Amino acid sequence: MKKILIVDDDPDIVELTKKGLEASGYKVATACDGVEGLKKAIEEKPDLILLDIIMPNKDGFAMLKDLKEDAATRNIPVIMLSAKGETDFLLKGEKFGAVDYFIKPCDWDELLNYIKRYV
Repeated sequence: MKKILIVDDDPDIVELTKKGLEASGYKVATACDGVEGLKKAIEEKPDLILLDIIMPNKDGFAMLKDLKEDAATRNIPVIMLSAKGETDFLLKGEKFGAVDYFIKPCDWDELLNYIKRYV
């Protein structure tokens, strides 16, 4: 069973996304900020990470940069999932190594198709 790590500080988003992914046959781990997310990525070795940007302690871009600099986590695909849709955010996500970028709220079926593509 493929494992997905959700890193987001909004508990409602985390719960809805987790339920949807579990209903689609994925095992799910969660983290509420970039510090916890990085730790869980190293410990749990997920097949994909859904990563928010604006979070306390360590934002999504800082976490993504750390993931890509670590040999143990650099090959995990990361989809940015954020309410921030400005071009500079999308470009920064791409620059730091995200495989895709979705603006919340997003189309659930489209997100699932992209997840399937990368896992």
